[in-house]
Amino acid sequence: MTTQSDIKKLAEQMAGSMNSFDDIKDFQKQLMQSFIDTALGAEMEDHLGYPKHEKKASLLFI
Repeated sequence: MTTQSDIKKLAEQMAGSMNSFDDIKDFQKQLMQSFIDTALGAEMEDHLGYPKHEKKASLLFI
């Protein structure tokens, strides 16, 4: 899990590239979208039993 210290370091790094409140809102939107995409991807992988872009192991009995 990310610590408060890590979050503070990230905020300090990002503050240098933010010039307006709109920049902060855009970054927040991108961060939330990335979080949601990652969470949904992990949930699908858990549900399906294999990672994205990998084929499910076939059960061929010869």
